[in-house]
Formats: sequence, structure tokens, C-alpha cells
Amino acid sequence: MAGIGFRRFVLVAIVLFAAAIKADLAVGQCDFEWKPGQGLRGINGLVSDLITWDPDGNGPETELLIAGGSFSIAGDVFANNVAAWDGNSWHSLSSGMNNIVRALTVYDGELIAGGDFTNEGDVNANYIARWDGSFWQPLGSGVNDPVKCLTIHNGDLIAGGYFSTAGDVDANSIARWDGSKWHALGGGMGGEDWVSALTVYNGELIAGGTFTTASGVATNRIARWDGSSWHAMGSGMNYGVEALTVYNGEVIAGGRFTIAGGVAASKIARWDGSSWQPLGSGMNNTVFDLKVYNGELIAGGWFTTAGGVSANRIALWDGSSWQALGSGMDNYYIWALTVYNDDLIAGGHFSSVGGVAANSIARWDGSVWEPLGIGSGMGVNNAFVHALTIYNGELIAGGEFATSGGVASNRIARCDGSLWQTLGSGMTGGSYPSIYAF
Repeated sequence: MAGIGFRRFVLVAIVLFAAAIKADLAVGQCDFEWKPGQGLRGINGLVSDLITWDPDGNGPETELLIAGGSFSIAGDVFANNVAAWDGNSWHSLSSGMNNIVRALTVYDGELIAGGDFTNEGDVNANYIARWDGSFWQPLGSGVNDPVKCLTIHNGDLIAGGYFSTAGDVDANSIARWDGSKWHALGGGMGGEDWVSALTVYNGELIAGGTFTTASGVATNRIARWDGSSWHAMGSGMNYGVEALTVYNGEVIAGGRFTIAGGVAASKIARWDGSSWQPLGSGMNNTVFDLKVYNGELIAGGWFTTAGGVSANRIALWDGSSWQALGSGMDNYYIWALTVYNDDLIAGGHFSSVGGVAANSIARWDGSVWEPLGIGSGMGVNNAFVHALTIYNGELIAGGEFATSGGVASNRIARCDGSLWQTLGSGMTGGSYPSIYAF
């Protein structure tokens, strides 16, 4: 596949080999030789958005899952803030971006990325770029500040964010790209003018965010564009909208708000075409993304309850009530949702799901959670090995890692010739517990 990076060897193997030479001692059964690594289970940082993309449409190439965010490693490859999953392994897309990728979509068959970046490899591209199959390319002169969301409306690419210009036109936080140049959508947004979410409903463009006006019309964080002008959707929300989708013929909005259209609606609400309504009792914290999966609405975010039911960062709405998806994520949040190969894919910032190690990305097959990519490396989430020695014929490793070979080991572990094992309960304490020397 053109432009996709080659697989890497695990760095830990290099360090172990060097340490064995330096120690100049018998190493017992530990085999210090080059071996292909399996990498970590997932991604070593934040996943901000997910999308599926088929590089050749209906051709023979495999459909890909694309992840964007703030990371440097995906599985066992170096991938700067954007990576592709082919169903079996992760791949880089050229040299990636120099800053976070916040939004992804497909336009005219090409992958589009938006975010905080200003270059992709050696190409300058201001906050938005397209992947031509081999390299990243700019879209005109881009925009002048970060892009937060992307969608397609009436054949044009729509970008929302925090920018004030797109190309050579004034475009307050929202603009459209017609394939050759940028255009404003009316007077854009005003107030606290982030546009954070976009969707299309009944042929109209729906925008949500932190803005309070659209082309001078009071809109309070959500508005609709009919192709020529902006309109309010009821009295809007009292706090920011972070996510939008369409479910059962209604607009679903998620975010930080507690009131929608003057009605109590905790973090999530539905628009029936004329007014806002709550979805049960909602969530106890922010909803960051929404997706329809197997005919049901999925919400992901920072919450731990949905409709009063325990639901760790992800929940399902069946049309009348909220339900958990397994035991959910162990910590932090889900930021992105999509569907790939009939599985629900969740991305964000977490280290395990359903009790299984899964760094920042995982799949739900309808009944259980699984990581994307299986790893047997020393640790997770930017873990480091700082010290190595040989003791009683076994290799001892110390550093910042929390697991070794999938086993909890708290900064210290031993290799018995084939498997990593713990040394007691390891080390704890301090803000950044680590071992630096033996």
C-alpha cells in the first residue's frame, strides 16, 4: 500500500541486547537476539477521531480504519499523530503531522485531516490537509487556526474550528472547500466561537460548539445552515456542544450542557424538528462523541453513569433507556467512535477496557471488548526501561513501566528465560515512581 510505513522492531529488544553485552555475564535462558516485535496494544497517546476509508473505493484494496490524535507509536510502528489499521496491524501514513490531528473525513475519495498541525512531513499545510495515497498535500493555503471537526454537505467539504480566515476569505470558525478554493458560510460564528461538531440533517448543515451567534443571529451553541443563512434551533444550550449525529430521524447533541431548549437535559438531548427533549436522565459528565451502531445510539465521553446506570465512559441508548457496554473503560475518557468491520471502535485516552490492556483504542464486537493489536512489550502508555542487570542468571529490568508481558509489575520485572514475571509487588510512591539504577 503506497505511502504506508514499514513495521519496526521493538526498542526494548535493542536495549536488552546492549545490556547483556555490557553486563558480560551468563544470561541463562534469556535469548538476546533480534526478533520482530508485536508492539503495544493500541496507541501510545490520545485518539481524537476515527474514520473508515477505502483507498480505492470498490477496488481490491482493504478498507482501513484511520486514527488521528496526539501520539507517536501505533502498535509497532512510528506514526506521528495519524495511523491506519488494516484489520491486522498498524501502518504509518508517510511521516504524519507535527501536531495533534483532531478531525478526519473522506472527500472525493481522499482522506482529509484537520487539527493543530502546520506541516505534514516536508509539506506546509495550515491546519488541514489531504492524503493523495502517497503523501499529504495542503488544501489551498488552509486556515489560520486549528480545525476541530469536518463533514461533507452538498458536495463540499465543511471545516469547523477556531479560525478566522480560510484561504483568502473571512470565515469565522466555519468554512467550505469546493475542491479548489475556500468560501465563508454567511458571517460565521461569534462569541466564544469554537465550532466543535458538525452533521447533516434533512439536507441542512448542523453546527455545534461554544459560539453564541451565527451571522449575528442568537443561536446559543447550536445552529442550522439552510444553504444561504443560519438559523437557531430553539433556544439552544447553556454550555458547549461537543458531538452531533442523527438517530431515528432526530438530531442528537452531546456535550457539556445541562439545559437544551429550556429543558433539563444532562449532557445529551434530541431535536425532534421543532424542540429539544432529554434522553432519559442523561449522563453525569461530558459526552464527547456519538455514533449509531447496529441501529442503536452509542455515546462516549467522560461520564461514569448514563440514565442512573453505571456506564464507564460509554453507553448504549436503545430508544427508551441507557445500558452499559460491558464494564467500559478503566479511566479518563472516550473521545471518538466509529464502526469498522462490523465492530464498534472506541478511541480516546484509556489504558484498559473490560479488564484487558488496550491503549487508547479498542473494539466492541457486540458482546465483549478487545484491544486492536496484541503486544507483549515491557509496558504501556509511554513506559520506559531505564535500568538492566543480570541476577542469578535472570534478566532484571527497571523503569517507569506498569506491566511487563501483560502482567502487572510496577516498575520492576524479571525474565526467567521465556516469560516476564513480577518481583513482589514492585515499586510505588512519589509523583513519578521509577527505577533508574541497579
